[in-house]
Amino acid sequence: MALTIFAAIDIGSHETSLRIYEISKKIGVRELEHVYHTAKLGYETFSTNHISYQTIDQLCMILQGFSEKMKEYQIKDYMIIATSALREADNNLIVLDQVKQRTGFQIKILSNSEQRYLCYKAIALQTNAFHKLIQKGTLLVDVGGGSIQLSLFDKNTLVTTQNIKMGSLRIQKILQNMRDETDSYQNLVYEYISNSLHTFAKLYLSSYRVKNIIAVGNQLHSFVKYLSTHHFGNLQPVDAKGNKKDSINRQEYEEFYQAISNQSPEELAGELNLSLDKASLLLPTAMIYHNIFEEIQAEQMWLSGITICDGMAADFAERKEHIIPAHNFADDILSVARKLSVRYQCDRQHIQNVEDVSLRIFDAVRKLNNLTKRDRLLLQIAATLHSCGAFVDLDNIGENSYKIVMSTEIIGISHQERIMIASIIRYSNEYFPQYSEFKNDFERDEYIKIAKLNSILCLADAMDRSHRQKFDKITIRRQENTLVITAYSLYDITLERGMFRKLAGFFEEAFGIRPILKQRKSF
Repeated sequence: MALTIFAAIDIGSHETSLRIYEISKKIGVRELEHVYHTAKLGYETFSTNHISYQTIDQLCMILQGFSEKMKEYQIKDYMIIATSALREADNNLIVLDQVKQRTGFQIKILSNSEQRYLCYKAIALQTNAFHKLIQKGTLLVDVGGGSIQLSLFDKNTLVTTQNIKMGSLRIQKILQNMRDETDSYQNLVYEYISNSLHTFAKLYLSSYRVKNIIAVGNQLHSFVKYLSTHHFGNLQPVDAKGNKKDSINRQEYEEFYQAISNQSPEELAGELNLSLDKASLLLPTAMIYHNIFEEIQAEQMWLSGITICDGMAADFAERKEHIIPAHNFADDILSVARKLSVRYQCDRQHIQNVEDVSLRIFDAVRKLNNLTKRDRLLLQIAATLHSCGAFVDLDNIGENSYKIVMSTEIIGISHQERIMIASIIRYSNEYFPQYSEFKNDFERDEYIKIAKLNSILCLADAMDRSHRQKFDKITIRRQENTLVITAYSLYDITLERGMFRKLAGFFEEAFGIRPILKQRKSF
């Protein structure tokens, strides 16, 4: 049995964690060891936007210790990531350089969408629980130190996801100077977070009945520890049959919340054997979940215990084909893109037509051009969103579509991929910029890929320029350096043929293949 030992390192807002896993096709993903140390990057970033040399030095010492631990396991495969605390620091490039020079580790700073996507992959490993829950309205809530991610699943599909910069550590840092000025810190936090959560619920949840919450975040370990320590009211660490509980209902959460609200951070730290810093984050985190529970009137909250390190392990296992994903996240990505197209009132028949033709052209030329399955997904998203800018201004659709995509987070798509998609749809006529206009954003191979996908999209769009779907059937075949597209139609296709001819030159330049549109009369 091929067994791989994998290490995942998470440089978080409050602590830096190392988790070591064994991964194989037989056992899947299993954690072997967990080590963590406090490194308060978030305290500095959320206060000053800057990470001090002392904290950089502390981080490097922690990572050097992790390196020694990894040598004990003879680990060759690992991933090390950082999230909002490093992402938002104004000197993050200096931090990355210092870490690389002193430890040899190359840190990847994840965009928010990449960070959440990894967590989804880890949750999806819990096959039965996850898939059973998301059949009906389920809100996945990831409370981190810097932000809250709210993701709505329904009928086994991701409906929408939004990020709110109100994590437990950020809230604590913003409100700490006001704490002594009020008799009720809880009301202060409630007032600070309630409007954003209410607005989210009003905009995105009004058409759904949300029954379940899946809770994710590093603070959940402390929650579970508290539940296991206390026995009050109806809340027990095990169910009536003696099985370990992984969920609590709204009444049980209310009892938990009231109990934790009446204890000081010092009392919690002593009782749960936590650092004072970590214990002080329990109440803000509990308040966030309490507010969400009340806002959406959910019935149950599932305490997942999932971490982003689990997500890194799941992602690695999937890439190495040790596991087969139980949930198709590409469908979720496309679902979110299609919901966006509906929000911006896109012509649904037109974008479906453009998507279908784009993918058929892509499939006809992909093998000779080193295009990948991921490139096909980017093209599909671009086709879905290529006309959303018409909602803003009919005279500048490409530019407005570009701005909409650039300002919209799509879970599962990296920030760089989002720029690529936006650039693919920005130029919808015969003009496409030279590399010199792009070089600050893209490597040369990325530029070539964008140009190729743009040329495919433009051809497909040209074939439905009238938005009337004139073709009953289309066949595509490649003959050496020619791509013959035969369209069956009784309609006058002068407009489509003319626009196709205008855009064919760039496609031929990008692929070295000349596209030809032929009409066949269909009876």
